[in-house]
Amino acid sequence: MAEGSAGVTSIKGQPARDPGPLEAEIVRRRHELTALVAELNQRRRELMDVRLQIRRHAAGILVTVFAAGAAAAGTVAYGVWRARRRETLLARSGRLRQALGRMIDRPERVAVQPSAVERLVGSAASAATAFLIKAALERLGRSLHRTAPRREGSTLR
Repeated sequence: MAEGSAGVTSIKGQPARDPGPLEAEIVRRRHELTALVAELNQRRRELMDVRLQIRRHAAGILVTVFAAGAAAAGTVAYGVWRARRRETLLARSGRLRQALGRMIDRPERVAVQPSAVERLVGSAASAATAFLIKAALERLGRSLHRTAPRREGSTLR
């Protein structure tokens, strides 16, 4: 390889090309990239500007908000309608008919006997409740007896 003019190297004896057109192409592409980057920067600024986006897309935003509100109102209205419908005499009698049908089909599931543990817990809870009620009534009776006015000739003390 031999060195050509201005430090440009030629390959296998070919004459060195002039770098001027290549530099001009590089400068032109840099200008294009600069313009593209500036355009992207401008679009980014516009995209992040909420007020501008609201102004540009006001109709779409209003339609979306209206549709979401209508969907929510429709859901609530449908729930109210179903609740009212479930309370009609006809609907209640239909549910009673279904319950009776299930009861006739599977009577063993209707009156299930409690297990030994359930009976034991129930008895203990009942006894504890009775004890607490009795203690509360005795305390109430004592406090009422103390605060009651005494009469002359009364046999209660």
